[in-house]
Amino acid sequence: MCYTKGGRDPSGGAGASACSVYGNSSALSRNPRMDVPYAAIFGGLLLVYMAYSVWARLDGRYPIAAALVLLVVTAVVDALGNGGLADTLAEFVFFLLAAGVVLLLVEHLRDRPRTAAPAPTPVLPAQGVPPDPSEQREGPTEQPLEGLQQEAVPVVHGPGDDHRDDEQ
Repeated sequence: MCYTKGGRDPSGGAGASACSVYGNSSALSRNPRMDVPYAAIFGGLLLVYMAYSVWARLDGRYPIAAALVLLVVTAVVDALGNGGLADTLAEFVFFLLAAGVVLLLVEHLRDRPRTAAPAPTPVLPAQGVPPDPSEQREGPTEQPLEGLQQEAVPVVHGPGDDHRDDEQ
């Protein structure tokens, strides 16, 4: 139905042509499907997050945890019958897992020492300072075993047997 300035134009005259350009004609009401590159947008946002994560030293396991949560959501969406959305979410899961692995690798390389540590040199005691007695031991000491008790040691009962005398 077309409306003109003066009201409804049933004749399809000049009002109808204006209606087809500005009104609700079927040509304009059909929106061409806009293919939004969701994977590219998600990848770009993920790269920004990765750069921030490296700069702020965030834990590299966060994207992996997000991937696991999104994997569960993907399974639910697929079970509900929306395979196309599940495929897109599976791509996002893959991107998140890859980003997590890269961030963990960067974290590992950052924590590694930059130069090889020199071999430890033995520390010699300073002049006039006696060496540590533990370093002077040459072997087992031989001390005489004099003064040991000559009496027999009483037998120790097993656990819970110490109250046996009270029970009798």
